[in-house]
Amino acid sequence: MMRLKHCTVALSILATLLLFYNEFLVYYVLLIQCSWPIVDAGRGPAGPAGPAGLRSIILADTHLLGSRHGHWFDKLRREWQMWRAFQTAMTLHNPDLVFILGDLFDEGLWVSNREFYSTVERFHSMFHVPRTTQLHVVVGNHDIGFHYYSSAQLELNALLVSA
Repeated sequence: MMRLKHCTVALSILATLLLFYNEFLVYYVLLIQCSWPIVDAGRGPAGPAGPAGLRSIILADTHLLGSRHGHWFDKLRREWQMWRAFQTAMTLHNPDLVFILGDLFDEGLWVSNREFYSTVERFHSMFHVPRTTQLHVVVGNHDIGFHYYSSAQLELNALLVSA
């Protein structure tokens, strides 16, 4: 009986440590290996690049799920992983600029205005940048419709994403 209790405690501790590593620590372990390139100020294409250069992060095709596609747990996992990876990169690398290129949402064609604005709020909370970092957002085809169809209302709404 005592042996079973010890095994249960050991497995619980192991499971907790694995969960902590896989859901939090792994992002730091992987992203700490990335670094900004060394720029030789005298050899830039347009002359001297300055002492530190301009640091930017480019992110594309986040495809945040709406109410039509995906299971709630799938949505929760994806958004947790995107939020954790992005915020870890922001913390470790402190870029000057962040560009988020198109297809922020996956269901732009089918969402109501209320759901659109709710998704915009989710987007801004997930991809929050400090005041010292400029954020530039580009709208994609999934944000304003879908491939061969776009909506003037959705295009107007999409402009609010980067506001």
